[in-house]
Amino acid sequence: MRITKYRQEIIDLLDSSEEALSAAEMHASLPHINLVTIYRNLESFVKVGTVTKLNLGGDEARFEIQHEPHHHAICNTCNKVIHFTVDDEELIREFALPGFSIKNIEVTLHGTCADLH
Repeated sequence: MRITKYRQEIIDLLDSSEEALSAAEMHASLPHINLVTIYRNLESFVKVGTVTKLNLGGDEARFEIQHEPHHHAICNTCNKVIHFTVDDEELIREFALPGFSIKNIEVTLHGTCADLH
């Protein structure tokens, strides 16, 4: 994949963000890049594995660069997303299904965080 100026800007924005971002949020930060261009590049990044696409509930998918594999917990009250790690080998053993080979695990927990509202 050739890295264009816009692709680099999208990657830099995702890399500098502590949160997963929607395409609309990226467009708000990069208004000079057409929203369709952002979507198209995000899908290309997902296809080659540079960016992870997350469906954390809500109307839009979110995107992030995962420097280390991790999972997500989402607060149903404030929509805060908490990143956490669990040994994937342990999860693979726990979720072993007969006749099914697990290649990837994405855990998303929904609940209420301890922050005061």
